[in-house]
Amino acid sequence: MALTPPRQLTRLLVPLPSSRLGGTERHAAELAARLGAQGLEVTLAAEPSLLPSLAAFLPPGLPAPRMVAARLGGDGAEPTPATIARQRAAAESLLVAESPEMVLLPLPWPDAGLGLMRAVAGRGLPRLVALHLAAEGPPPPAIAAELPALDAAGAAWAAVSAPVARRGAACFGLPPARIALIDNPAPAPAPAEGPAAGAEARGAARAALHALLGLRPGQKLLVFVGRLEEAKGADLLPALTDRLNQPIAVLGDGLLRGHLEAEAKADPRGLLRLVGQVADPTPWYLGADALVLPSRLEGAPLVFLEAAARHCPVVATAAALEALGDAAARLARIAPTPDAGGLAEAAQSLLADPAAAAAMAARAAAEAARRSWARAVPEWMGQLRLAAAMAPASGTAGAAPPSAIPSRAEPLAFPETAA
Repeated sequence: MALTPPRQLTRLLVPLPSSRLGGTERHAAELAARLGAQGLEVTLAAEPSLLPSLAAFLPPGLPAPRMVAARLGGDGAEPTPATIARQRAAAESLLVAESPEMVLLPLPWPDAGLGLMRAVAGRGLPRLVALHLAAEGPPPPAIAAELPALDAAGAAWAAVSAPVARRGAACFGLPPARIALIDNPAPAPAPAEGPAAGAEARGAARAALHALLGLRPGQKLLVFVGRLEEAKGADLLPALTDRLNQPIAVLGDGLLRGHLEAEAKADPRGLLRLVGQVADPTPWYLGADALVLPSRLEGAPLVFLEAAARHCPVVATAAALEALGDAAARLARIAPTPDAGGLAEAAQSLLADPAAAAAMAARAAAEAARRSWARAVPEWMGQLRLAAAMAPASGTAGAAPPSAIPSRAEPLAFPETAA
């Protein structure tokens, strides 16, 4: 079989197997737009209810991906085999309607997109699987049942942290070295948000928040940003306010909202302030004394990077920042125990030493600046080129020569074969 000259691969499908919004979904939307700026024709497919919010995540000034509605998420109530079958049918329809030449599949959980993976593998399309979160422990049973049809070895893989890569590799029977690590990028702060803005701008943000919440002058304020669920540690917030006797502004929504509202109403001090979801948490990072991150499981939390980029000190559990490895203790105040008592101890230590907190925040800001989209996009393009090179081994035809894999900002190349 002879190789013909490579043809250009430009049509990329990004199917999102999610039923709610979070860091994975935000990252997928922004990545889709940034890959479009590299010359790819990107289609982002997601649940109809998510499309407006995904559109709001798109960065201004970049090509917007084509957005299509598809029943790709799971709500947890549907039996897993039924979800996989529904995803597979939706994926087959997408593949016919959109005619993609390659697929980038973001996974909020390892077993979130098994129907999609099966459909794409069956077509032999170049595919890159992106792992955003994976828990410790045995792989989900559904993966083992579907694994023979997924051709995991025929895909390119990426993960947002080393722990996620290790756990994801175990789920899909891959060596950890087969999964590339690509850091989650931090949002670039506007000039008025960085250290050059000085104490005046941050003081203005602090004054505005104190006025909004009716706080006393000089009263410390912590902020929580995220989904209100146990995985994020939101259930610890009432006990944390008790121990600190300090207000905590809670930005987000989720299953625990009713419980937290009841706890807030029962506290005559009014320390737990449920703000709800906000379009832009930047003023809260600028005006708060610290972000509290009590998560029990995280991949590479965008909330930490958002706060760090804006020089907001962070108090966190070890699990929340495990993606940072040994550097976590330099970049955030880590709770000695993953409970309200440990978080309170860490927060009290941070609030008692503003100079040390500011130095720690500056180190975290430098780390956030290193994790930029300018650095990440070439790495994602490289993994897509790898996917194009691997596709023949998974059922298409002969392997692509290295010369057929272009440099960044060029359309991807993949060879056709002739008898």
